[in-house]
Amino acid sequence: MSLMRSIRRAGRNSPFGTPPREVERTLLQLTTALAFGAALAFLWAGLYHEDIAMVAGVAGPAIITAIGAFLLVTDRHHLLPVLFAAAIVTVVQNRLLGEIALSNASVVPLALIGITGAFFIQSRWVIPYILSYSTLVFASRLWWPAEDVQILQAVLVTISVAFGAALLSWIRREFEHREQRHRNLFENAPVSLWEEDFSAVGAELQRLRSEGIGDLEGYLGEHPEEVERLACLVEVTDANNAAVHLTQRPVLEELLGPLDGQGLSSGALASLIPQFAAIWNDEETAATELIGGIGLTDLPIEALLVWSAPRVDGQLDLANVIVAIVDITHQRDVERQLHELIRSKDQFVATVSHELRTPLTAISGISEELRDANGEFTEDERQELIALIADQSLDVSRIVDDLLVAARTDSGGLEFISQPVDLAVETATVLRSISDIIPIEADEHVALVPADPTRIRQIVRNLLTNAARYGGPSIRVVISDAADHVTLQVRDDGSPIPQQLRATIFEPYYRARQETDVTESVGLGLTVSRQLAHHMGGDLTYDHDGTETIFTLALGKAPDRTEKVISIK
Repeated sequence: MSLMRSIRRAGRNSPFGTPPREVERTLLQLTTALAFGAALAFLWAGLYHEDIAMVAGVAGPAIITAIGAFLLVTDRHHLLPVLFAAAIVTVVQNRLLGEIALSNASVVPLALIGITGAFFIQSRWVIPYILSYSTLVFASRLWWPAEDVQILQAVLVTISVAFGAALLSWIRREFEHREQRHRNLFENAPVSLWEEDFSAVGAELQRLRSEGIGDLEGYLGEHPEEVERLACLVEVTDANNAAVHLTQRPVLEELLGPLDGQGLSSGALASLIPQFAAIWNDEETAATELIGGIGLTDLPIEALLVWSAPRVDGQLDLANVIVAIVDITHQRDVERQLHELIRSKDQFVATVSHELRTPLTAISGISEELRDANGEFTEDERQELIALIADQSLDVSRIVDDLLVAARTDSGGLEFISQPVDLAVETATVLRSISDIIPIEADEHVALVPADPTRIRQIVRNLLTNAARYGGPSIRVVISDAADHVTLQVRDDGSPIPQQLRATIFEPYYRARQETDVTESVGLGLTVSRQLAHHMGGDLTYDHDGTETIFTLALGKAPDRTEKVISIK
């Protein structure tokens, strides 16, 4: 694990302004080891030269070693106590041993101790620390005879310590500011960001290259188990809040650690191949799509994935790879809906053109025949042709009515009259223009309903047309009086609509099934009929009782015979 990553991970769990714990622990281990080495050096030098004073000098480094070992064993990774003890022990021991040469040699360690300690002092204590430590160093040099060289040496050492400590303190402060900005950007980024370690993957890819593998992507395509094996070598070291939200994990720690190659979805495994290829080709970035899921959650996902590795000293730093995952599932759903809407609109335009062209062609042709007949047709033939023109004109009128209702409903400009209406009478009116063989079965006493008679006829006409196009050969109309409403049912003995499609039959331009032997419809009849029913305070529903298809128009009963105009905005 790199030092920089250690600092970032430690800093995430530490209050801002405190030293990164892993860095402090590492330096504490180093200082303890150096103190132990110094104790051994004093012991060896004293025994070798038979110098009791040198042997006694083991005490100072031994004290520092003991303090450092105690802090490490008790998991108290605080370097400052060891540094302070080292500085005091060094000064006191030099004075007790009385060796000027040893004192001169300790100048460098004293300076290093003071400069290092500045890194672990909070900003508000930096100036007092520099003043007090510089005073200690200066005084330690003046314990010896105050020769000019000693004074000059004390001044230079003090200046060096003060300058080095101030510089290191400034570096630390800048580092903390940069780290805080990086952390804020990382944590609060609106896209999912993952910090991952690909070091083991890089080493494994080098091994594969040494074995003669030339085409990595081809090799992984032929050996999908290798993708899973390499995936297990990837370690997630950090992730931001958006990543936690994307995976719906309660805590960040559940995302950290090695990837589970066998638990990843096929889409996630496929997205890893371009990342491995980027390492193979020594490329800093790679972009791919992630489709199907990431394996850490069962939710389907469509995402864009961008893999990025920094380059340090000319080499990819695979220990600090950033992977950004942008969830575009919603955008793709919108795109598909838009494409479907465009397709439906195109189909709608084509169908409307066909629906209008068929009756208009008949009207035009029959009208020309009548105009140019010059008495060739008998009166009965003329009446039959005129009836055909009327029927075809009625078909055009029905299509235009549905289109106008749909358009006015979308724009909020639909108006209709609300007055007491007899459903049986209006149904009979419609049947006279459609078919005289469809029976009406009505209760003996049926209440009137508050509705627009024109819109009621339009609903009934659409339901009967739908039954004739897609239903069975036996069609009937049933009108019933319930406690607080009246129902009009158009029934036929056709096959039921599949359960999964029943919620969509009232959507515009939708047809649950298309019969090959009937003319294609516009696909607005049921949509318009339900909208009209809702605007008149009722509803239009579909059901199948196992024998018949049933479209039920339900409307409330009319309280009086008052007529009024209602505008739907």
